[in-house]
Amino acid sequence: MKKLLMLSMSAFLSFGANFPARAQTNHNPFAGAPTRYSVSVVTASKTGTMLTMRMYVDGNKRRTEQETNNGPLVLILRGDMNLMYTVIVSRKAYRIDPLDPTLLASLDTYEFPRGMIVSGDKVATETIKGQLCDKYRFSSARGEKKGTSGSATATSGYIWISQSTHFPVMSKTEGATSEWVNLDVGPQDSSLFEPPAEYQQITQ
Repeated sequence: MKKLLMLSMSAFLSFGANFPARAQTNHNPFAGAPTRYSVSVVTASKTGTMLTMRMYVDGNKRRTEQETNNGPLVLILRGDMNLMYTVIVSRKAYRIDPLDPTLLASLDTYEFPRGMIVSGDKVATETIKGQLCDKYRFSSARGEKKGTSGSATATSGYIWISQSTHFPVMSKTEGATSEWVNLDVGPQDSSLFEPPAEYQQITQ
């Protein structure tokens, strides 16, 4: 289960899901971003690997879709019910697990990267994919831990946020580039946040 979840998270943003959030600055570049939307996150690694995740967000409900070696995988997070569905399309089956509240924020396109922006001061204003964007630097550095001689590997890079939608457009690190494409703002179909009625519940 954890391996499947981490695979989905790596496709979301190229810098992973377990980094601690930095202190928030007074300036929030994501202020005004939509809370109901769907978007595809396309991540291309330096090695040539391409990962695509489709995300659906409606308030405290999340859905992600992506291809895996075992076929399509769908994760549905229900903050209103405190549970998570793992839908295995190839088996026409799903599993129900308790929801870790931290996952809800980590699968939000702007809540997660917002905590990693180094400062509220933009680095530049640039046009990306035809959109006027503010460019910010982010870092996932944990810093040195007490009682250890080393520090965790840091990931840093830049993220471009649209001035019109307040939504990420692109992020870059040394190892990968992620793009947010096919953004559709508005309420999402409620059926997206339930497993198909004909699928069977499994326990493993």
